[in-house]
Amino acid sequence: MKTEIKKNIILWCLLVILICLSTLFSENGTTLAYIIIPLLSSVKFISVLFQFVEVKHAHLVWKMISVLFVVIYFIGIVVLY
Repeated sequence: MKTEIKKNIILWCLLVILICLSTLFSENGTTLAYIIIPLLSSVKFISVLFQFVEVKHAHLVWKMISVLFVVIYFIGIVVLY
């Protein structure tokens, strides 16, 4: 139980850091922001999905569908830019 709480706290801190990084990249107008921001949001999505939604205990099909969704999202953002 305590290890799960520690993992949740560490992941929460990581998510806050990733949100701050996304904000910094969007405000600075970095030339690669169109790649960095979706990449950070994909990492956040996968982190939340596997830790808090507990897809890590789900069937392999759901894991693959989740990762495939993120890959399609990232490729779509890069292609549309």
